[in-house]
Amino acid sequence: MTPIKKLLTASSLLAVAGLVACGGGGGGGNAAPATATSLTYTDPTSGTYLLKKDAASTSTHLILDLVGPATGTASGVTLTLNADTSKVAWVDVPAGVSNSILVQNGTQFDLGTGPALILARASGTTLMATVAQKGLAVTPAALNGVLLKVALDLKPNLGLPQGTTILLSADGTKSLVLDGTKGSTPISTITVSVGTLTAQ
Repeated sequence: MTPIKKLLTASSLLAVAGLVACGGGGGGGNAAPATATSLTYTDPTSGTYLLKKDAASTSTHLILDLVGPATGTASGVTLTLNADTSKVAWVDVPAGVSNSILVQNGTQFDLGTGPALILARASGTTLMATVAQKGLAVTPAALNGVLLKVALDLKPNLGLPQGTTILLSADGTKSLVLDGTKGSTPISTITVSVGTLTAQ
């Protein structure tokens, strides 16, 4: 082999080695992102009424608590949330029940005996949940605790990449508090701060 041919052959081998080392030659250096199988939720950092992750949540069943302000009292509350229901589903707070317990009472309101004033309805992207004490004779409850609980699950087999942010927001015109003190404005709207919901 002539010196020129040797030089060309060596140059070709070096070029091929360089391509292999750099991931060239059609090899896959861009692996597809991992598929999400669970939900993660980051609590809001400020606000008066906060939607926070319940400690009983799991990687496949996210429970959210409506937590009230440090001061004040009320006899009931309504929470209205909107979510991207192409990716998540409103589900019962106790996992595994068939959409009949979409809301649970928290720690603050005394719902009394007999039929309780607790109701939730899911329609499309929206969930509206209400809990209330019976009658204005009942002493209004302190708001500084968990007022009610709702839950979400990730829909299966969507193939969402891990880290996909999912829309979750509160409707400020349809989230309400019932003042049990017989004041001039017994029902008023509340602003609920919502955190970040992510498929993981």
